[in-house]
Amino acid sequence: MQNKNEKHIFIDACKTQLVNLYNASKQGKKVEAEKYRVQGFMHAGELMGLISKEEGKALIADLHIEVFGETIDERAQRKRKLDALKESDLDAYFAIPAIERR
Repeated sequence: MQNKNEKHIFIDACKTQLVNLYNASKQGKKVEAEKYRVQGFMHAGELMGLISKEEGKALIADLHIEVFGETIDERAQRKRKLDALKESDLDAYFAIPAIERR
């Protein structure tokens, strides 16, 4: 097991990467490569004993709410509804202010 300082440094690095990833996603940028990079980084931390899987999931969930103001599931559900509306009634989709469609 690594010492507490190394764990703290690692978790801070995870937070920075996740917040950057979420902010880029919020701005509409493509983030697939960064997403996989952060996942790999966090997985390596698990293997090295710097973070547990549960700590990682909690960190992801907490920072998602901090950046997006909603849970991962809430955001996914909202986006699915918008996509369905976009497919079924384009006028109704564009009647929603763009800031609310993000």
